[in-house]
Amino acid sequence: MRRWNRSQVLMLVGVLLLGLNLGVLLDRGLDLPRLSAQKREASATSSYTYPRSALVRGDDAAIHDQLSKQYERFEQINRTFELVAGAVSPAVVHIVAQKGVKAGARNIAIEETGSGVIVRPEKDGPEYVLTNNHVIEGSKPAEIEIVLQDGRVLHPDRAWSDSRADIAVLRLSVRDLPAARLGDSDNVAVGTWVLALGSPFGLTHSVSQGIISARNRHEQELQDDGVENQDFLQTDAAINPGNSGGPLVNMKGEVIGINTAIASNGGGSEGVGFSVPVNLARWVMDELISQGRVRRGAMGVKLEDITAPRALEVGLDRPRGARVNDVHANSPAALADLRKGDIIVRFNGADVANLNQLINLVARSPIGREAEVVIWRDRRELSRMIKVGDLDKVLARSERPATDTRAKGGRAPTTKSAEPDSLMGLDLLNIEAGTAKRMGWPEGTVGIGIMRVDPASPLSGHVKALDVIYAVGGKSVRTVDDLARAVNKHTGPNPLEFWVLRPSTSQRFTVKVP
Repeated sequence: MRRWNRSQVLMLVGVLLLGLNLGVLLDRGLDLPRLSAQKREASATSSYTYPRSALVRGDDAAIHDQLSKQYERFEQINRTFELVAGAVSPAVVHIVAQKGVKAGARNIAIEETGSGVIVRPEKDGPEYVLTNNHVIEGSKPAEIEIVLQDGRVLHPDRAWSDSRADIAVLRLSVRDLPAARLGDSDNVAVGTWVLALGSPFGLTHSVSQGIISARNRHEQELQDDGVENQDFLQTDAAINPGNSGGPLVNMKGEVIGINTAIASNGGGSEGVGFSVPVNLARWVMDELISQGRVRRGAMGVKLEDITAPRALEVGLDRPRGARVNDVHANSPAALADLRKGDIIVRFNGADVANLNQLINLVARSPIGREAEVVIWRDRRELSRMIKVGDLDKVLARSERPATDTRAKGGRAPTTKSAEPDSLMGLDLLNIEAGTAKRMGWPEGTVGIGIMRVDPASPLSGHVKALDVIYAVGGKSVRTVDDLARAVNKHTGPNPLEFWVLRPSTSQRFTVKVP
């Protein structure tokens, strides 16, 4: 018998294993030449691994060649960002507004800076600057500087503002300026790439990049400041102080939002910024230009969002809609049989997701027209037709005087709704106990409430809706008649001084009118 040494045994085992592997491959019907070709192709297209020896030698030609090839794939995206910034930047402006603020017994001057974007609502019409109300609030047109990208400084010849949406519009007398295109914010999806342009910290014409992080956002602090129309787009594009009023644009170079606020613990961008949807801003702008004020639709109800426990309690499949907390007397809602506890789930054909969406749907509805309201009551849907009212008038007449049954014959006198009176371009309302509570004025507030300010009023730019005039010329006034008498009695060259309370900030200040 032949004896095998160790090396021969190992060789025999290796041959047997190779034969077994080949047998398995052939049994599976694999094409070895094709596999070999695929392996070579994969090797040719695999990512480049930079050899450590090249780093030691300082030979970087290979990696730069690979980066150049990789950049060719990215270049189109990079070029898109460049084109968007180049297209929109000429229409972005830096705004400087001079303001007077009451500090104790003295009025001090401050300077507010922000951003804006030039737009042209009509094809061959004049240019306007769209910005935030809080950027120019309290400033007259002559006190507002608009700095263009080319360095020119302009002053608007007319200014309108709306505190409820925090939108302001400035009309320019110079023509043929570059204007940005307005997009459709209703169709902007979460995840969309966007650029924010403006003047953060005074650094004019800066650009930051991010995405739409969320939709339908609400900010309670802004609500407390009187910004009622909220349906913000949320973005992680860096928005900092000075960006207010600047545009948020998509990758087609269209304005889809007006940057307004940030959620921040430190005062700077922490990746959560809020932008007014451009469809809402455009509607406010059109109302201001055509009417001089924004006429909002109203139902005459107080609303609240639906929590998950509340939805489960009333039989809804999920939290949706807005719950009616109260129905104002003599309001469109009362006439349409809406009741406390009803949940509005659809308005005028649109499903209602939350309170903010409903407020904007109603506000933008044509005043005087009927709209279908679908409510959830007693675990089923009911339909009601409601005639949309004017918000200012609905608020003014939502409380009628109490019925006096002591009149002659025991009959109650006919009640008359409280309509605001007009004086000096102001819509004014006498403050009574019920009125103060309903309008959110502090208990015990005395004076005349301002319901609306006409842009042509001599007090325009100094006072706003819900401010309270409580004295004129150093003498207290309680009614519109008192105010009218004080104004008519004033003679001489000295300006007439109005004493005003702003309940939202507990600020008291004076306004002098020639």
